[in-house]
Amino acid sequence: MASAISLTSFLLLILLKGNLPPTTMFMYVGLLGATIGGLLYLGIDATITLKEQRSGDNIRLIRSSNGRVIAIGNGGGNYVIRRLHRRGEVKLGRPNQLKDKRILKWMKITLITFLLLEAYLIIVFISGTFTPIMVIPSQSMAPTLNRGDLVFIVGVDAKTINVGDIIVFNVPPPYNKYTPSPVIHRVIKVEVKGGEIFFKTKGDNNPSADAWEVPAGNVIGKLNGKIPYIGFPILFLKTPYGLAVAALLLLTWIFRPQLRKASREGGSE
Repeated sequence: MASAISLTSFLLLILLKGNLPPTTMFMYVGLLGATIGGLLYLGIDATITLKEQRSGDNIRLIRSSNGRVIAIGNGGGNYVIRRLHRRGEVKLGRPNQLKDKRILKWMKITLITFLLLEAYLIIVFISGTFTPIMVIPSQSMAPTLNRGDLVFIVGVDAKTINVGDIIVFNVPPPYNKYTPSPVIHRVIKVEVKGGEIFFKTKGDNNPSADAWEVPAGNVIGKLNGKIPYIGFPILFLKTPYGLAVAALLLLTWIFRPQLRKASREGGSE
């Protein structure tokens, strides 16, 4: 399924866009890589899960030097005893099967990562900008845009920007030392100096215009739409508390197998 989606996206982009400049060819490389990754995953998954397991009829116990049963053999390979419950139930698993499951788990994580990257590249390709979405961090554009709004951005030719348009841009130096980028403000004046276009901007809720003039090369895109207030979780993740919560959740997910194992061993004592 992942391979089919990747290949379909690749073909659709070729049909819709046609000839591409070299600067955008890397997107196709990303799509092709996702396709190959999907095919590789499916191939290995099929090899591991569909291979024939041959076994004999004779059962034999493999004991350690102290007489403890450590494995059960049946002619087709040894089953390792993974867990012995208090009530006498034994959970078995082949060593190679356990290793195969770990390989598949990491392959799935890698594939999901590539698919997310692929989705981002498709959005970038369609929107025409590397910043297709952003969250409004302040009330400088209220009431048009409020803090926490998720906004959609499209790439734009600077020559088509007019007074009244809301643009997203990187703050020019030296103002970028104390004002983080990107900023989304309204254009209040368009000027041409030395053959280059500059934009004077202002936040709708600010009492005065911005101190800088934005050169055309600093423009990221233009506002194309918004979803009110759903960006607050992203703003929270940018705070120290949000980073701490995210780190805790990530560590819990990483060490989840060890925590489960420790819990099972504690319960079986």
